[in-house]
Amino acid sequence: MLEIYSPSGKESELVDFLQPVMEGMGYRTKRDSTGNLFGVSGNGETKVLLLGHLDTVEGEIRVREEQGKMYGRGSVDAKSPLANFIVTGGRFSDSAELEVTVVGVVEEETSSKGVYEVLDELEPDYVVVGEPSSWNGVTLGYRGSVRLSYSLTVPKTHHGEGSPLPAEEAVSFFRNLRETFRSDNSGFNSTDVRLTDIETTNGPFKDEVNMVLDVRTSPGFDPKILSEFIENNSGEASVNKTRFIPPVRSSKRSKLVSAFIGGIREAGGQPKFKLKTGTADMNILAEHWDVPIVAYGPGDSSLDHTPNEHLDLEEYSLAQEVLREALAKLGGSKSGRS
Repeated sequence: MLEIYSPSGKESELVDFLQPVMEGMGYRTKRDSTGNLFGVSGNGETKVLLLGHLDTVEGEIRVREEQGKMYGRGSVDAKSPLANFIVTGGRFSDSAELEVTVVGVVEEETSSKGVYEVLDELEPDYVVVGEPSSWNGVTLGYRGSVRLSYSLTVPKTHHGEGSPLPAEEAVSFFRNLRETFRSDNSGFNSTDVRLTDIETTNGPFKDEVNMVLDVRTSPGFDPKILSEFIENNSGEASVNKTRFIPPVRSSKRSKLVSAFIGGIREAGGQPKFKLKTGTADMNILAEHWDVPIVAYGPGDSSLDHTPNEHLDLEEYSLAQEVLREALAKLGGSKSGRS
């Protein structure tokens, strides 16, 4: 999987590889019109969805194994969690208790187009999203997100004249927005505004600035406050918002979480619960489905998107043990077939 480079929008080669492999494991497979890959294993009444993403961020990393670590783009985010889903879910192909559906979705790193398509196709009882949490960690929450695109064009003026330049107006908008949501909280419980891109153009008759802001939102965030800020502070600029993805925080008190706790302990670990400061497909699924949901997968998430992305292979093996036991507990049996 790592050797097939699959940045967002270019996942089809990876699907071409995975579909026959999954069918050889006993999965009943299909592709949808968006490019998502589905595989169904088992015939039980309890329906478990294991949803990972096929795409990665851009930037190829030479695939290699060194000292028990596997390097490559997607080794952490998030081909190893998806590989774990495929291999472990395939162990339940003969299950009369569980129906395990593994889905690899497209464009998680950009538009989330793939996961939105899944919402109307499935009705699971439990959902596990494939993101790195470490083998003994379970992610219960992610912050929400919305992205702003700011654009301002004004007639050319002399830079010594004193009126604010478009770049200055943009930076002022950013600073004021960041100050609006500043609080004493940090991490998962904070709302952060980051300036991810800014570009100025100085033409013969006009000056222009384009800026992108990434807003990560905490629980309790009110989108109306953001809309009011834009209305009152954009001036002559054009400001567009992406779809608001709300934050998510799952309860520890569910059969799904208990199953993972048991699986981690049986593999010799001490369970850890995590609340992430980023945003994932888990947010979108939790907004639409009122079912137990967590994110799980091997890997150190601090390596996401980095040039040093790699996975400890021992951790990958332990994550398979944990997921196998967790699924078995959801189905009421001891473990999946070996």
